[in-house]
Amino acid sequence: MREVTTKWLVRLGSFGFAGLLLFFALKDVDLELVWAALKTAQYGWMVPLIFITLGSHWLRAIRWKMFLEVLPDRQHKNRPISTWNTFISIMIGYMANYAGPRLGEVIRTGNVAQREKIPFSSVLGTVFVERLLDMVVFGIALLSIPFVFPSQTSDLWHLLTSPTFNLIQNADSLWIVGGLVLIIGCSGVVGFLILKAARNPASRLMKFIRQFKSGLLSLMNTGKPGKIWALTLAMWACYGLMAYLPFVLLGQNTTFDIGLISAWGIMLIGALGVIVPSPGGIGTFHFVTIQSLGMLFAMPETEAATYAILAHSGQMLLYLLVGAIGILYLGSSLSSVSKTSSSGTSGHA
Repeated sequence: MREVTTKWLVRLGSFGFAGLLLFFALKDVDLELVWAALKTAQYGWMVPLIFITLGSHWLRAIRWKMFLEVLPDRQHKNRPISTWNTFISIMIGYMANYAGPRLGEVIRTGNVAQREKIPFSSVLGTVFVERLLDMVVFGIALLSIPFVFPSQTSDLWHLLTSPTFNLIQNADSLWIVGGLVLIIGCSGVVGFLILKAARNPASRLMKFIRQFKSGLLSLMNTGKPGKIWALTLAMWACYGLMAYLPFVLLGQNTTFDIGLISAWGIMLIGALGVIVPSPGGIGTFHFVTIQSLGMLFAMPETEAATYAILAHSGQMLLYLLVGAIGILYLGSSLSSVSKTSSSGTSGHA
């Protein structure tokens, strides 16, 4: 009961945070003008945008499949992992992210573990290493921003960091100290439990750790680093196009002189907003994107909000639609997959 209450409090808190940021992002925007701009957009560009979006996730599914196929504890080693299963699981996961931050990672892990008969913790290790690889690439990609916006880098840095610095400066020192003590305390408890479990190699926790470790090592065991990096770079190229095409759709690429390189920079800045734990980047993406477009291109708030709403809502509707189709196709539901996820740590899902 307490665990369920905590989960719902976390979800409500994330939705509240998202709603607050969405309010601040759109409070000065004339939504009637936004709607008028959306009605006159060139929606023929939606076709390539949808194909590129789905293509980027198909590439991710292929890369994830490579990690899964080298796991030592696969039950069906005589047949390859289904790319279709990994793709559909990813799309269901993206849909689930709108119900709670990072919930989709657990959902897609449970679904693949169930379908491919692999221990949940091993699959979770592959998801972790996949996200770690993305974070490394994202960190490297962020280094390109000073070259994309050379004369505005310092202003952009101030725009992105000032809310955090202001929050820290205005926060009571007691809360900061309390937060640090809580983090250190939780880390100590986790460390103690791991050391205690290490004394009994047959314990469930040690079994989970061994299986999770096999997932982490999958990156090094594929034997195809060139293909992994090629898939990763192709995915990020798709992300850049996914940021650029909404500008073309709205005609803002010519009005505000926004090219592919500039859209790449905007994509990276918007991704910083998605990292913040809100459901599917709702509010955080809009706030960061609108503020950035206003500062970098002197784009009025209404035009910037139109882009942010179109780029985010278009993806959200696509993920919800494909995710729902995936659930119907697989004959499963979010509740059954979640149940599998919670019980998968002790063995096969």
